[in-house]
Amino acid sequence: MASQTEKKPKVSVEIINPFIHSTVNALQTMAFVKPIIGKPYLKSSRSVFCDVSGSIGISGETAGAINVNFGTEVICKIVSNMLGETHEEIDETVTDAVGEIANMIAGGAKGEMQAKGMNFTIALPNVTIGNRHTHAFPNDVPTIVIPFTTDHGDFTVEVCIREK
Repeated sequence: MASQTEKKPKVSVEIINPFIHSTVNALQTMAFVKPIIGKPYLKSSRSVFCDVSGSIGISGETAGAINVNFGTEVICKIVSNMLGETHEEIDETVTDAVGEIANMIAGGAKGEMQAKGMNFTIALPNVTIGNRHTHAFPNDVPTIVIPFTTDHGDFTVEVCIREK
């Protein structure tokens, strides 16, 4: 039995749904890839099991960060589709595209959230390369992982936002 002082993390669909919609829209529009959403879940570790991540900080009335995490195969196919040229490894072009994808997802979600009265600014994207890297999200804010599947592999979007 949980103690009365223990609080379960609360994350509203008003926070998660804009990132789902924006992810699907960005990848379908820009890369002709149809991501299928899996069941979102609460993240229990800081580690990320992927090859490359794009991170965007969020500040203002709503604060936090989002990460978009990819394996090599899926991001190379997405970037190949976006640019109309073949990419088979994570290089400068692919890392630039990861930052741009993170930016498109955050920007699309921002527009949807602002329409609901949640105002914030987004930072420039930061890209991290290397399997099992970590992200330093605030400990007191739940991180929701939104898994996606494509014909070319899986990826995740992590949303860690504090509603003010």
